[in-house]
Amino acid sequence: MVKTILMLASNPKGTSVLDLDCEIRDIREGLRRSQNRDEFRIEVRGAVRPIDLRRALLEVEPQIVHFCGHGTGDDGLVLEDDDGKEHLVSGETLSRLFELFADKIECVLLNACYSEAQATAIVQHINYVIGMNREILDEAAIAFAVGFYDGIGAGKSIEMAYKLGCNAIEMELSSPSNQHRKMIPIPSPDDLQKTQFSEHLIPVIKKKANLTPIKLPASISKDLPSKIKEANTWNYINSLQGHSDWIRSLAFSPDGQVIVSGSNDKTVRLWNVQTGQLIYLLTGHNDRVKSVGISPDGNTIISGDASRIVKVWDWKTGHCQHTINTSFSPAVTLNSIAIRQYPTDSQGTIVATGSGGDEGGVKLGQVKLWDLETGERQLSFKAHFSPVCSLVFSPNGKILASGSNSCNITLWRLEGDVEKSVDRVKTINNAHLSEVLSLAVSPDGQTLVSAGADRTIKLWDLATGAKKQPHILYGHAGRVWCVAISSDGTKIASASADYTVKLWDLTTGKLLQTFTGHLGEVRAVALSPDGSLIASGGDDLEIKLWQLQV
Repeated sequence: MVKTILMLASNPKGTSVLDLDCEIRDIREGLRRSQNRDEFRIEVRGAVRPIDLRRALLEVEPQIVHFCGHGTGDDGLVLEDDDGKEHLVSGETLSRLFELFADKIECVLLNACYSEAQATAIVQHINYVIGMNREILDEAAIAFAVGFYDGIGAGKSIEMAYKLGCNAIEMELSSPSNQHRKMIPIPSPDDLQKTQFSEHLIPVIKKKANLTPIKLPASISKDLPSKIKEANTWNYINSLQGHSDWIRSLAFSPDGQVIVSGSNDKTVRLWNVQTGQLIYLLTGHNDRVKSVGISPDGNTIISGDASRIVKVWDWKTGHCQHTINTSFSPAVTLNSIAIRQYPTDSQGTIVATGSGGDEGGVKLGQVKLWDLETGERQLSFKAHFSPVCSLVFSPNGKILASGSNSCNITLWRLEGDVEKSVDRVKTINNAHLSEVLSLAVSPDGQTLVSAGADRTIKLWDLATGAKKQPHILYGHAGRVWCVAISSDGTKIASASADYTVKLWDLTTGKLLQTFTGHLGEVRAVALSPDGSLIASGGDDLEIKLWQLQV
C-alpha cells in the first residue's frame, strides 16, 4: 500500500522567515532516492490556514502528517489567517481534529519550537507524535526531518527513524544560525543573540500507551489504486540539456514542434520537441534573458533581457532582425514581455514590456508598447508605483493585465489605436501577499490566473477584477514562479520554488498531479498547443518534458 505524507507549511507575515522550501525539498529528494520510493507519495500545502488543515486531511487521507513552521508552546501552533498573519491553534483543538482521523494517521511530526505541548495532546489518539520541547534552530529542524524521512524511506520503524533524525542533528550541524521556529517578530541584526548548539538537540517522541492498529477502511483501500492510477496520467519522457545557467522562460511554437527557452546564461535556444536536439543557439544578449515569446503566426521569436534589451529573431534563419532598447537608464530592469496580435494582419503585432527602476528616488513600474515589425514605440505609461513583474494580453487583445512587485494587479483597456490611448479598468489591490510573479488568461478571455511569491495561485474575473471561485489554489510550498493555461481552458500548470510542477483543474481548483524530478527551483512552465505536453525548466539547467498518457 502506498503511504501518503502530508506536509503542511506555515510562515505568517511578520514572523521570522524559515527555510521551509529547503526542508520540503530535501525530504522529497531523500524519499525519491530511497529504496522504497514507490511506496510513498508527498502532498504539500503551503500558507496553511485552519480551514486548509481540515480540508487537506479530508482530501489527502494521509498516514503521516508533517507540520513545519512556528510554535509558541501552550498557546498553540502558528497557522495563517486569510491575510497571511498568524493564527494560533491550541493543542486541545488539534487533538480533537486528529481524533477524527485516528484510524488512518500513523504519525504526526510537529517540526516547530515548543510543540511538545501539542504532541502530548495529540498522542491521546495517534500512535506516534513527535514534537520539540524547546526552541529549535532552523538548521536543526531540517536536519532532523531529513534524517527521519531517510529512515522512513528505508523501511525503518517510526521509532528507528526518530533516532536517525536525532543522530542527524548531532552529526551534521556544526555552525547553526540564530533562526528559531518560535513565533517572534523578525529581528534586527542588533537583536540577534548567539545560541548554544547543544541546547537544541530536543526532538521528543510521544508514543501512545496502547497502540491502535492502523487499518484503512475497505472503501478507501479499495479505491486507492484507482486514485493513484488516475493521478499519474502524465509521464516524464525527456530532458533537454545545454543551458549553463538558470532557465527563466519557455514557449512552444504554434505547431507544438519547437520549444524556445531563455536563460541566465544570456542565450535563447530552440529545441526540436521530437528529437530533443538543439536547432538554434541565439546569442547577442549581454544580460540574463528573463522572457521569451513567439508571435502568433510563428514567424518571429522575441526575447527580453534584464538590461532592457528586446531582440526580435527570424524563426526560419535564427538571425536577429532588430533590437529594441526599452530604456537608456541603467537603473531600470526589464522583467516581462507579452505579445498581442491585432485582429487584422495589416495592423501588425504589438509587444508590451514591463520594467521597474528608480526614477527620482521612486521605484516606478513602466509599461511600454512596441510595434514588433518596426521596433518603434507606440505608447508608454506608468502602470504601478513599484516594478512591473508580469504582463499578459487577453486573447482578443483588448485587455492588458500587469502584476507588480507591490502585490497589485491592474487591468488596462486598449481603446482604438493602441498607440494613442489606454484606460485603467480596475486595480486589484493586495491581490497577493507579495510579488505577482506570473499572469495567464484563459482562451475564452474570462479568467485571469495570477501566481505569487506568497505560494498561492488565484483566479479573477478578467472583465471586472472580481474574485472567481475557486479563488485560491493552495499546495505549493515555495513561491510560484510561473503559471500557464491549456489551450482548451481546462487546466492550469504551475512552476514553483519548491522544485515541483503542479497541474490543476481550472474549473474546480482540484490538484490533478504533482510532477517531481527537478533538482532546483522550477521557474518556467509551458503547455503545448494540443495539450499533450508540458515543458518545465529552472535552476537545475534542464528542460523536462512530460507527456499525457491516453
